[in-house]
Amino acid sequence: MSVVKKILAALLAVLILGTVAVRLPLPNRRTEPDENPPPASISVLYREAESILICSCARSKADENGVFTSRFKVETVLAGNEPSGSVIVLREEAVPGALYLAYLRDADEGKELIPGALFAIEDNAITAEDRVCTIDSIIKDIERQQKILAVPAQSFFYERFDELVNACDEIVIGRVIKSVGPKETLCRSTLRGESTIGTIDQVFLRVKIENGLYSGMKYGDKIDVVISPYSARPVINAVDLTPKTVEAPPETYPKEGGVYVFFLIRSEDAKSGYRFAVNPYEGYVQVIGNTIYHPYYNDAMRDVNDLRRFASKLREAMAAAEAGEQE
Repeated sequence: MSVVKKILAALLAVLILGTVAVRLPLPNRRTEPDENPPPASISVLYREAESILICSCARSKADENGVFTSRFKVETVLAGNEPSGSVIVLREEAVPGALYLAYLRDADEGKELIPGALFAIEDNAITAEDRVCTIDSIIKDIERQQKILAVPAQSFFYERFDELVNACDEIVIGRVIKSVGPKETLCRSTLRGESTIGTIDQVFLRVKIENGLYSGMKYGDKIDVVISPYSARPVINAVDLTPKTVEAPPETYPKEGGVYVFFLIRSEDAKSGYRFAVNPYEGYVQVIGNTIYHPYYNDAMRDVNDLRRFASKLREAMAAAEAGEQE
């Protein structure tokens, strides 16, 4: 065999061995399956609950009618704002000294249990749908769902100022201290009981309150505001339910350091703490001094150009809404 042939044969052998080596598994590689997630009935409870807690039962007693009332001490907060160590009273039967996983929602008198959502914890696990699932798997599922932004299913446009005010949960004057986006965000919306998940661009603002106006907030409070860009989803006219389009849609968002009036609705997920602009066209207007600047397509604010006029119309709208509720 010639020298050239010997060299080619050696190179070919090296290539073959190299290919085989690449295809072989690494000797220290470990492939362990992920822990099974909790059943769907548990996962869905996350969306309904405003607090998810691990509690210990301190006392449980039945009245003369056989209705149990139990006192629980909050041991661990998995989601929500309930302080650890607080005491919750529920109309449920429980075993004193035992640990429970509880999914709660707000009620007129504190917290109430979502029906069927109290689970006894044994060996760091609960039983649901004849399946045993660990608390760790539930925590992982909660963390997964916390990464999904719950957004309003529909966005409406309003032609009159009073209609815009009545559509809002809160109206505030705030200074933007941080702005991020638009950035791709995994979002969930629920309409008529059907939940949809998709990726939508969102703008995230950190806002410091200058004036709480139509809200329970005070100067210095900080909130997180989300704005869905006009291009993300259609905005529906609240009067005739037709899609709202404009010749020059907004291409700028509130800037850091700027002061704005924000027209807000709360998130469907009370645990998130996010507020949403009522729509991308009327969700915010800039304030410089006492002057309000708004684009031509903001019909509801067409004759509101300063804070004095804005405050007057806001009082009128609120008084009319309150009178309507009393009738």
